[in-house]
Amino acid sequence: MMDLMASMLAAGSPLDRGLDILARSASPPVRTSLISVKTALDLGASWEVAWAAASAGGSCEAVQELGRALRFAGTTGAPSAAVVTAHAAQFRRRRNRAAEQRAAALGVRLVVPLGLCSLPAFVCLGVIPILVGLFPAFTTQ
Repeated sequence: MMDLMASMLAAGSPLDRGLDILARSASPPVRTSLISVKTALDLGASWEVAWAAASAGGSCEAVQELGRALRFAGTTGAPSAAVVTAHAAQFRRRRNRAAEQRAAALGVRLVVPLGLCSLPAFVCLGVIPILVGLFPAFTTQ
């Protein structure tokens, strides 16, 4: 959403038009949050009040990040496509880093269950046949 908004701002589209386009193309929970923000801004609410209404509705993290990225453009009226693009790149890096940390933690958590499942199989299929082969006297009796 942030990259799309940055491209609309770079093309010269006003912020309220960009929010309207994003709201129409988003999934239902995001759509309701963006529509409430746009409606509040159209009615004259301040930037903080409009985005606080979206956060009170339980909107997703991406909508809150979009609000943070657009704060400079919304409060000053300055074209800030570069700021929004940088914010989007930073958001992607944070999400990738968090996914890598979760994947590393998953590897650690899987060691015990895999050990408990594979160790008995290794003993039954690897160690016991070798021990039986070492003692041929027990197998002939």
